[in-house]
Amino acid sequence: MPFFDIFLAAAILGTAALALFARDRIAAISAFLVAGLLVALSWVRLGAPDVALAEAAIGAGLTAALLLRSARRIPSAAPSPVSDAQWLGAAALALGVTGAIVWTALGVGTAPVYPPLVRDALPASGVENPVTAVLLNFRAWDTLLEIAVLFVALVVVAVISPVRPRTAPLGPMVLPFARVILPLTILLAGHLLWQGGHAPGGAFQAGALLAGGAIALGLSGVVLRRSGIGGLAIAGLAAFVLAALAAELLTGALLSYPVGEAKAWIIAIESALTISIAATLFLLFFGPAERH
Repeated sequence: MPFFDIFLAAAILGTAALALFARDRIAAISAFLVAGLLVALSWVRLGAPDVALAEAAIGAGLTAALLLRSARRIPSAAPSPVSDAQWLGAAALALGVTGAIVWTALGVGTAPVYPPLVRDALPASGVENPVTAVLLNFRAWDTLLEIAVLFVALVVVAVISPVRPRTAPLGPMVLPFARVILPLTILLAGHLLWQGGHAPGGAFQAGALLAGGAIALGLSGVVLRRSGIGGLAIAGLAAFVLAALAAELLTGALLSYPVGEAKAWIIAIESALTISIAATLFLLFFGPAERH
């Protein structure tokens, strides 16, 4: 369907331009949200459903929610004029980056390198999903660093904004909605977590979905203890580090799981990561500290 793909690419560029140049904040954020959903659809078209799920949940949904919350807190300011030199500089930078991407893409060989390697090693990974095998086994150190970066982001937010803003409930209809949506998100998050072993899914997608349900509960006016949620936020990183050290003791290599037990280790790590990611995203939205 080349016509659909061309239309999809044009729609992504159009909504991205609207997000950049719209004067109204809500319109710009709405365009950003639509652009994120279209990008998720493009990942589906490229045959990467795992990335599409993460983009739709985190890149579009929760990020747009954070932008909407920030738009309400940051006062409006008069737009400053942009000089012709700044426009030309931005255009030159964009063309340079585009040229570098095109040059790199044309220079890469057409024969795939990594898929055959992953396919050959997949039976020993403990899971059937190649994405999960790469993220939690073959390149587990990359995922560990990603979780560390997510936790550092939460620490930075706590340092630069130690006071949690008060959140007014959105209305009497939100609490009944949250009572329905939260159990559903827990069930769906558990399904995505378990499914990640053999199909698209995993901790990042499950954690983002669980965070959405928790945010709905928080917006309904239910007060949740931030101290306990903060402990959950560090649980994923702590579990990952402990797993690495335990693997070192048992196998002599960090994050090299014992033979025949890789699936159990991966499920345990991903379970902790799901709760930790959900707690971190929740605290990034509402703030990590109570007002004193």
